[in-house]
This record gives sequence, C-alpha cells and structure tokens, in this order.
Amino acid sequence: MDFYKVLEKRVSTRKYTDEKVSDENIKKLLDAAYKAPIGLGAYDKSRLTVIKDKTLIEEISREYQEKMDKKSDPLFNAPLLIIFSSDNKENDLRFQDAGCVLENISLAATRLGLGSYYIRGVFHNLGDSGKYIEKLNLDQDFCPVSGIVIGHSEDELSGKEHTIKTNFI
Repeated sequence: MDFYKVLEKRVSTRKYTDEKVSDENIKKLLDAAYKAPIGLGAYDKSRLTVIKDKTLIEEISREYQEKMDKKSDPLFNAPLLIIFSSDNKENDLRFQDAGCVLENISLAATRLGLGSYYIRGVFHNLGDSGKYIEKLNLDQDFCPVSGIVIGHSEDELSGKEHTIKTNFI
C-alpha cells in the first residue's frame, strides 16, 4: 500500500474482533518500531513488551478501571498490547521516544490492515507502582510510558480528515 494511502486509512480503532494478530505480523510491527528514531540514539534506554496473553491485558485494564473508578475498557478488548518502557527519567525524551516508536507501529498496523489505538492514560495513571508491572519482566529501573493496542478491526479502516492551523512565514 502506498505510504499516503496508509496515512489516509490510519484511524484510532476501538472495536476489535477476537482474531489474534499473527506472529508474522507482530514481527513486522516490531521491525517498524526498531526503525523509529530515539532521542540521542539511546535505544538502550527503551524496552518493548509484547503482550498476547489476553488474561494479562484484561488484568491491566481492570487495574486501571478500579484505580480510576471507570467502567469502560481502556484497552478496548484488543488481542494485542505492546508497551513502550524506558529508564530515561531525567527528562521527557521518553515521551517523545514512545510517540515515535508507537506511531511507526500504528502505521505498520494500518499497512497490514490492522486497527490500532495509542494508549497513554492507562500507564500514566497507574504510574510506576502498578501491580501489573512485575509481570512485564522489565529490567530494573524501567517503567511503562505508553502503549498501543492492535487487532483486527470490526470496522473497515477509514481515516478521518483533520487539519491543524498552520502558519506560513
């Protein structure tokens, strides 16, 4: 698919089928992630955790719902969750790094005909003391920053027209 076609189709997906994302497609998503820029080239300060275990995804969702007193599923019952973690706590580069990596994954997912949704609030609100963190097998001092849920969309991928006010100087 042409790059601009991918951009036209990319949309935040909130409804997924039960179909699992294939290992082959997960490999392609990770390849896209590895090509993302990381501030100061500090790839060693970044980690990705691929969660295919539906029980763990549901556990993370419930932990957030309980803490925030929410009823809706913040992970949209997606079959795949990829979490970006970092130990780069000295500055905000971890947020920009996560954005670059997860956007590459989102675009690759769209190219593969998969839906995706960028997740930040869950990890921000659970903080670095979430109970689920111990199950992620992260290196010491690493903490989740953001994530992305991915799956086969119940609806056809069809992007939306957006504009950003732009100044030309």
